[in-house]
This record gives sequence, structure tokens and C-alpha cells, in this order.
Amino acid sequence: MKNIVSFLLIFILGGIAGLGVYYKSWGAPERSMIATLEAELKARNDKLDKCTDALINLHVNAPQAAPPTETSAK
Repeated sequence: MKNIVSFLLIFILGGIAGLGVYYKSWGAPERSMIATLEAELKARNDKLDKCTDALINLHVNAPQAAPPTETSAK
């Protein structure tokens, strides 16, 4: 009788532990995919920031156009 009670107790505790592990790992593939996509997004944003900075520096360092002169014949 004690063996059956011990077996049932271990079985129930194992079931509870198994459910706990299942719910803790639930959604793990989605979380890893989200982490991967966030890393790719960060890399693309870094490239975009570099391009934006280069364009700003190119615009700032570009020679200024001479203002138009009014030459009206009188």
C-alpha cells in the first residue's frame, strides 16, 4: 500500500513539474524568432544611420550655389 501511495505521489509531482516546464518553455520558438528579427532590425537601422549621416555630411560639405544675379536690360 505504501508503494502505491509513493508511486502516485511521485507521479502527481512529476506531472506538476512537467506542466511547469511545458508552460515555461511555451512560446520559445517565437521568442527566439523575435530576438533574431530584432537583431536584423538593429543592423539595418545602423546601416540606415550611417547612410543618413553620410548624406548629411555630403550636403553640409557641398559647395554652395551662387545666388542668382538679376541682370535686367534697361
